[in-house]
Amino acid sequence: MKKKELYILIAIAAAAVIALLVMKQINANNAASGSSVKVQITHAGEVVQEFDPSVDAVYHITGSYGTLDVEVKDGSWHVTNEDCPNHICSKTGWVSVANYQPIICLPNEVVVQIAEQ
Repeated sequence: MKKKELYILIAIAAAAVIALLVMKQINANNAASGSSVKVQITHAGEVVQEFDPSVDAVYHITGSYGTLDVEVKDGSWHVTNEDCPNHICSKTGWVSVANYQPIICLPNEVVVQIAEQ
């Protein structure tokens, strides 16, 4: 590998790390500012439940394959007790505004994501 190629790879990696840190800081600032974030649970593209992540609760959703539960606690949420063959959505773990990623259960056609504002 030539020096020029190595410098380009290092620059790309540094830019990616900086972009990730900036996005994390923006998400943390949004969470700390008390902005009213809503999370939606959709089934087959239709909103079936909307919740405030700051309110602890458990939501029972019926999907195309079976049922699943979404537990909300301390500003975070995760999927529990889903009727899916691989349990991938529950393996996603706890999600919050600060470390956001959508939770997608393909067999049930259920998506848990932050609502667009």
